Amino acid sequence: MSMADTKKVRVPKLVRMHSNDMEEVDGGEAGDIIAFFGVDCASGTTFTDGKVKYSMTSMYVPDPVVSLALVPKQKNPPNLFKALSRFTKEDPTFRMHVDDESNETIISGMGELHLDIYVVRPPPKTHSVYA
Repeated sequence: MSMADTKKVRVPKLVRMHSNDMEEVDGGEAGDIIAFFGVDCASGTTFTDGKVKYSMTSMYVPDPVVSLALVPKQKNPPNLFKALSRFTKEDPTFRMHVDDESNETIISGMGELHLDIYVVRPPPKTHSVYA
């Protein structure tokens, strides 16, 4: 159950994270780092079995330290804002806005490498950001 909206959530795949490895599991225990696949949620959302009504406090997210303007290779790429919106939902340290004066899309994050990962990483099946 998602404590953000108290709705039941079906989890198609649950894995325990070990450094670079993932191990598919049926459940987790205290201290485990567990990841869901196929669940639409924001980073930091608390999930429980429904019997417990606890919710973790939100984490501190520092302000971004580096910003850059995205200049897409093609004019008005169809999935650019869809992808950027998904990235901001998945990563609370990644921010995006359109500058009112220049009409440029500005992305902000925790460093050049952080932003480079979003600009050049292989896109998910339905989203692509090539700049």
